Amino acid sequence: MKLNIRKIIIFAIGIFAGIVLLVIGKPHFDDKSEKVYLNIDGEEYILLTARTSVEKMRGLSGIIELKNADGMVFYFDIPQKITFWNKNTHLDLELVWMIGDKVLGRDFLPSEDKAGLIIKESPGEVDKVVELVK
Repeated sequence: MKLNIRKIIIFAIGIFAGIVLLVIGKPHFDDKSEKVYLNIDGEEYILLTARTSVEKMRGLSGIIELKNADGMVFYFDIPQKITFWNKNTHLDLELVWMIGDKVLGRDFLPSEDKAGLIIKESPGEVDKVVELVK
């Protein structure tokens, strides 16, 4: 009896973990994905949004081609120093570090395919980071 219960618990945990990985690893955006228009230095961009920790963790990972958007904007409730990396990123990105509507700095983050793993740190505390597809 104990063995059957243990198997059922392990099976349930496996199903739950699979669902979590499916949601986190889903590299797909559609027309229902939240988008915002953001003006950066006089240019208007259409950006997907990353507000939740899951959305921020996923970002543009796994995306080979981004359609109907220029990139993604990551929102942070409290201004802070942020690091971004290109793990499983197949697109070349320009990082725009922002506080409010002010651009604090810009960085180039090449795809992992081209440059290997690279980590970039914000030049100061930011409350928004924009990834623009290059």
